[in-house]
Amino acid sequence: MTVEIISKIEKFDHKVFLYIYKSETLKKKGIITLAKIYSFFGNMYFWGIIWLCLTVYGYITKDYDLFCLMTGGSIQSVIIHVLIRFKLVSRNRPFITLEKEGVAQHDDLIRENKSFPSGHVAFFLFFGMMIAFYYQSWVVLMIFIILDIIMGITRLILGVHFPTDVIAGFGFGILYAVLFLYGTSIYWLTLFYWIGHTFSPIIHEWLYYIFQIQ
Repeated sequence: MTVEIISKIEKFDHKVFLYIYKSETLKKKGIITLAKIYSFFGNMYFWGIIWLCLTVYGYITKDYDLFCLMTGGSIQSVIIHVLIRFKLVSRNRPFITLEKEGVAQHDDLIRENKSFPSGHVAFFLFFGMMIAFYYQSWVVLMIFIILDIIMGITRLILGVHFPTDVIAGFGFGILYAVLFLYGTSIYWLTLFYWIGHTFSPIIHEWLYYIFQIQ
């Protein structure tokens, strides 16, 4: 019974994906390029740059709260995400499953072939919720939700996710944020501030020593 239900969902998923992927609108010049550019903002390379900026900001202002939220939340959520994606589900991307239907990969930054749930969608929303929580802003949250919907569409256009991957991405993004913010964040923050208080004097002495030599 379960296998039959999963099979029906997959057939429906493939049908909806192909309808969107092969639509005449998406064949217009520049659509895929725009999707690639926008999709970059959901990539871990982009959020890695943001993380480095937060590191510098924290060092200058001594306000490490957002840095710690993003770091602890990322570590915890990536572990859960990897377990689900590669161990629990292990579903191939559309450009593999539907290669005979002419589906191609248009995201050159993809380095692995599993698709469920969408990491771009899940983590874009997750980080948006971290930022909205930090600033206590519903406006920021709504902006990220709208932008994340667009992110989900770009993943379909680029042939790297099925509709259910994207929908699940929204759900898991919320789940990761709730688990972290209302469950484990206090432990992560305590750990990071302990590390900071323990090692920052050593780092300051080391930097002072280096610059004195120079």
